[in-house]
Amino acid sequence: MRVVLPAGLVVAFVAIVVAAVFEDSRATAPSPSASPVPGDDAAAGPRIGDHWHAAYEIFICGEMQPAIDSFEAVAGSPGTHSDGIMHQHPFSPAGEGQGSNLQNFFKVGGGKLDGDEIQIPGHSETYKNGDECPDGTEGVVQVFVNGKRLTDYEGYIPQDGDRIEIVFGPEREVIRRALTDRPARLY
Repeated sequence: MRVVLPAGLVVAFVAIVVAAVFEDSRATAPSPSASPVPGDDAAAGPRIGDHWHAAYEIFICGEMQPAIDSFEAVAGSPGTHSDGIMHQHPFSPAGEGQGSNLQNFFKVGGGKLDGDEIQIPGHSETYKNGDECPDGTEGVVQVFVNGKRLTDYEGYIPQDGDRIEIVFGPEREVIRRALTDRPARLY
């Protein structure tokens, strides 16, 4: 005896299975609001097949800088499309994990970001801690992620959905509110 299931029952079963798989993948994805810091096990970074995005803004002495010109690492990660977004989509092991850290993003683009110096990729100017801004204030390299200042940012791996502000200017503890507001879609 052959049993024939109604088409509606088969469709409902498939929909439940797909929803369960999708929900499980969301539960195990990194949380943009709980961005890990260097040394944290959750900071493993993107893997081959991932496509992560982290918005960034760069300020030099209070002036927002244009988005970094397009570049992509040989390993596929990190890179940017001149859109103010760090794209992380590794296609080789060199682009995974620490290969996608913030410091490497600057290095791959032809710039530099370390504890006391910043050179924006595509620019010749270098700014070092203690250099004077045009208004006479002393500048300091600072990085803020999702509204919080990172003091040890050199090995920081941006997570999908992070909002990053890189600053050379007077020392401060807070970030502008607009950058911490999560956009509806981040591509």
